[in-house]
Amino acid sequence: MLNLQVSNPFRRIKAMLDMPYTPFSWREKQSYKKVFMWLFISFIFASFCVAPFYIQWIFELCDVESPKILLSVFGLLSIASVLFTPKNRRFSVGFFIGVLWFYWISLGLRYFDMSVLIPLVVVAEALLIACVFYVGLWCECLLWRFGFIMLLSYFTPLGFDWIMLESVFAFSYFGVDKLSLGLIVLGLWVAIKYERWWKIIGILCLVLTLDSKTFSENPPHIPLKIKLMQSEVSQDITWRMEQMESIFQNYIDQIEIAKNEGYEAVVLAESAFYVPLDSKYFSHFDKILQMSKDIVIIVGALRVEQNENGEVLYFNSTYKFENGEMTFLDKVLLVPFGERLPQSLLPIVNVFFEGIGGFSPGREFGYFDIKGVRFKNAICYEGTNSDFYADNPRLVIVTSNNAWFVPSIEPILQKNLMKYYARLHNSTILHATNLSKAAIIAP
Repeated sequence: MLNLQVSNPFRRIKAMLDMPYTPFSWREKQSYKKVFMWLFISFIFASFCVAPFYIQWIFELCDVESPKILLSVFGLLSIASVLFTPKNRRFSVGFFIGVLWFYWISLGLRYFDMSVLIPLVVVAEALLIACVFYVGLWCECLLWRFGFIMLLSYFTPLGFDWIMLESVFAFSYFGVDKLSLGLIVLGLWVAIKYERWWKIIGILCLVLTLDSKTFSENPPHIPLKIKLMQSEVSQDITWRMEQMESIFQNYIDQIEIAKNEGYEAVVLAESAFYVPLDSKYFSHFDKILQMSKDIVIIVGALRVEQNENGEVLYFNSTYKFENGEMTFLDKVLLVPFGERLPQSLLPIVNVFFEGIGGFSPGREFGYFDIKGVRFKNAICYEGTNSDFYADNPRLVIVTSNNAWFVPSIEPILQKNLMKYYARLHNSTILHATNLSKAAIIAP
């Protein structure tokens, strides 16, 4: 009997994990410890699910590249934590995953003097994810959970499509396509659930998902010498009128430095010039046109136009200045409940959050020709969306302003999704940012 227990330690672990929930009672002190332990184990499951993102965050804070082998191992643990979540924990695990994965969504409220609502928003989105996992992990059979994991990326509440489990493998040795994800799920299930030679089959499934391209570190070929600007302007400062001129002048100085260093083009972050370029608040328009004769300038700015009905429309746009001429592309995919809201809700929401949801979408995605080289343009959220990559763009410029959500794991999630799409579509992404690390993301 002793040998049996020693040879099967997983059975004892499983018994602990399957521990039934003990109803909480204020009068019974013993229930405090049992409920706490039950919730703690659920939290551990959720922590393993999001661990790859937090590992990357820690390494990036230390300015060190995350080891692929480490992200590969924790990527497997992430999928396993969802695949083997006990049925009686599916709601609590989903809740903690919602908190750990998407808590940052609420951080923008800090800049509307509504920080008191942050906990409520976090709980609301966590409850939504909890309900999804409650249904998705309804039974502990392979077919049901396989379907849930494979279909989870198609769950896009209000158009928000960042709930993508396969993105944990973006910087790993494993493939990121659906076939690889399916083989990983199957391999983990067989390797852990079955014994003897079945484990070999499970390991073989995992081996088949390794992507040979990830074992080589070939630098991406970019036909132009481009400088990606990484600015450090906090969101609260951008709204101070007295700071505006000094911020804009600093950008002009940085462009001048890039020109003197021999760069052919410079890319500034989303909304670097956060006013209309033809407004009284921007006095550098002629200067930029003149500088563009020596260096191509890509920069995010606000754009305003009046439609045929006399309505004033606001666009989040990217401008290109080249050879003394200006062109622009508008953001097509607007951030749900950030830049875009149902028209019926706008009057109510703007009573409390003036400026939210007031942007208009552009007509279609577009390309910039920079010195004869074509780059597809994306503004922040667009660079993490599958529709944007439908035509398999070879070169992509993405500009982002992550000041709304820093410090948090949001920049890491964003980078993971862009790496995911870069690998799927063989795209090279040049990412210029504010308050997060600029990067060239190669396939």
